[in-house]
Amino acid sequence: MNRNLTRRGLLLGTAMLSAGVGLSRRQAIADTYPARPVRFIVGGAAGSVPDVIARLIGDRLSTALRQPIVVENRPGAGGILAMQAIAGSPPDGYTIALATMSQAVFNSYLFSKLPYDPLHDLEPVSPLVTGAMALAAKSTFPANTFGEFIAMAKAQPGRIYVGVPANGSPPHLVAQMMVRSAGIEVTFVPFKSAPDALAAVLRGDVQVSVDAPLMFTPHVKDRTLKVLAVTGRSREDALPDVPTLAESGFAGLEGEAWIGLVAPARTPREIVLRLNHEIATILEINELRERLLTLSFTPLVATPEEFQALIRDGHARWAVIIRESGLKLD
Repeated sequence: MNRNLTRRGLLLGTAMLSAGVGLSRRQAIADTYPARPVRFIVGGAAGSVPDVIARLIGDRLSTALRQPIVVENRPGAGGILAMQAIAGSPPDGYTIALATMSQAVFNSYLFSKLPYDPLHDLEPVSPLVTGAMALAAKSTFPANTFGEFIAMAKAQPGRIYVGVPANGSPPHLVAQMMVRSAGIEVTFVPFKSAPDALAAVLRGDVQVSVDAPLMFTPHVKDRTLKVLAVTGRSREDALPDVPTLAESGFAGLEGEAWIGLVAPARTPREIVLRLNHEIATILEINELRERLLTLSFTPLVATPEEFQALIRDGHARWAVIIRESGLKLD
């Protein structure tokens, strides 16, 4: 008998046995997960928008997995504390986290020494929601369209004040994107919160503000504010008469903020796929979709690979905008 042939056969058999053991082990993980409660880290305080979304999703995920989903709030430091917590957790599927676009993309360029790497320390599970922004002004503001706003800004560089809820927030960076694309100069005025920025534009302390469309809708109805444009791929149901940036003459220009679900890097794929499947099913629930719409968000269903591509595309796009703005939060 050929000794080399025998040895190859032995090696092949060993490899097949190892593969079989690996498959059975992975199948066992998939069959038994989860066997205990799952911790759900949120980088926002109780009652914040991320917290509300986490609890909406978590309640239904708990039912699907037949285990408690325990929401753990880790607010502060621009979401860094929450991302550090998830990045340092065991990759076993028993710790997951809500990741905003700020935490998964923006922070990499807003902070000089970020203590986590979004592209290597986090395992993308599934996007959850996406939402556009709106550019609003007092009803007495001379401009009625995005084009007229640009013309005004060009005529008086730096003299139009734009209110945004916090430096480095999604509305702020979407506004930076609009200004950069339009080639205009404005003065940004950051506030501590979205309600503070809204109050400022209502008082006339700033001429315009950028935030989620539903922040402005009640004031559009009572005619104290008007919305010049929305930044999404399509018009907003709550503002059907307001054109998108693309419809306003800026083809391809859009800015939406998304929120997704992540796990520690190297979480078993079977667990990632199980969670992704359950999330996709949950996001089809009409009652949930309607509730998310009241928060200015649209459900976003995608595979883990598509979510990873969304994150990487975000880095490629927003790195340029943030670096050119010179914005830093440390």
